[in-house]
Amino acid sequence: MKKGLLGKLKAFKGKKREDVSDDALEVLEEEHKEDGTIDAEAQAENSDEAEEETEVSESAKAETEPEPSENASENGEKKQITTEEELDEEIYRRIALKHVERQRKKHRKKHYFLRFVVLLCIGTGVFLFLKSNYFNIKSFSVEGNSYYTDAEVISMAKAKKGVNLIFDAGLSDIKKNLKGNPYFEDIYVKRSLPDKLIISVKERRQTAAIVYGESFVVIDEDGTVLRKATVDPQVTLLTGLTISKMNIGEKVEVEESDALKMTLRMLSAMNKGDLFFKKIDVSKVLIRAYIYDTLSVKGTPKELMQTIQRGELQKVVNNLFNDKINRGTIKVGGSDYMSFTPEIDA
Repeated sequence: MKKGLLGKLKAFKGKKREDVSDDALEVLEEEHKEDGTIDAEAQAENSDEAEEETEVSESAKAETEPEPSENASENGEKKQITTEEELDEEIYRRIALKHVERQRKKHRKKHYFLRFVVLLCIGTGVFLFLKSNYFNIKSFSVEGNSYYTDAEVISMAKAKKGVNLIFDAGLSDIKKNLKGNPYFEDIYVKRSLPDKLIISVKERRQTAAIVYGESFVVIDEDGTVLRKATVDPQVTLLTGLTISKMNIGEKVEVEESDALKMTLRMLSAMNKGDLFFKKIDVSKVLIRAYIYDTLSVKGTPKELMQTIQRGELQKVVNNLFNDKINRGTIKVGGSDYMSFTPEIDA
C-alpha cells in the first residue's frame, strides 16, 4: 500500500515553500486523488508511526519555522508547509492560479484577434475610399509661370486627368519632366484634395540674347543658356562677344568673360531701375548701350551700373523724352560725370 500524504511530508519538513517544486506538488496531488482520504485501517496499523510522524512533524515545524512577527507579516514572507491540509491548500491554490492564467491568456488572444479584425476592416475601408473616383484628378492649377502658358506647362509635365490624385498622380515624374526645361529653376508639385493638382514653378527670366551668327543665344541674368532663337527674342541684344561654348541649360562661355559678367550686372541694375536698353555693344572698353537706335549711352559697365543704381541716368533719359529728343549720345564718366551731345558719337 502506498504511503499516505503525511509520510510524504517527511521529505518536505523544514523546507520553505519556494523550495517545493511544481512537479512535486503535482505528484502529491495525483497521489492524493488516488488515495482519497487516509484509510482507517492503515491508520490503526500505523497509529504509533502516525503519532510519531505527527510529533516529529510538529517538532520540526517548531524548530525550523520562525516565530511569527510583525516584520515577517509585513514583509509578506511565506510560511513553511508542514501539514497535509496546508499542502492541499497550496496545491489547489496553484491549480486555480494556473487555470485563471490560462483563461486570461485565452481572453487576451481572443481580444487581440477581434481588435486586429476591426482594424483590418477599417483600414480596408479607408483604402478603398481613397482609391475611389472621388479622388480622381479633375483640374490643374499652374503658378509662377510667365514665359509659358498654363496649358504648355501641363503638357510638358505630362499630367493627366482622371487618375487617382493620391496614388497615381506621379508627382516625381511631373517634376522630372519639367526639370528638363532650362526655363524652370525650381518646381513644386502638390495635391489639393480631393481632386486638384497644383504645379508651382520658378522661371528663369530672359535677360539678354547674344548675337551668334544669324541666330540668338538667349540667356538669363546668370548667363545660363535658355534657348537658341532664329528671330529677335525681344530682349537686350549683346554684340561684340565671341561664344566659345554653348549648351542649353548651362552657362555660356565667351572669350570676353569679364566684359560679359560686368554687362550682366549692369543689366540686373537696369531691370531693377525701370530702364531698358535695346542693344549693348561690348566690343570696346567703353561699351555703348542703345536706348533707341539713335540714342545711346557710352561708358564702362561699372560706371553705367552705378549711374543706374543712383537713378541719375533715368532722370536724364526722362528729360530727353519730355523734350522729344531721341537722337544723341549720353556720356558717363567717373565722379558722377554725365554729358549729352546731340551727335551720335562713334
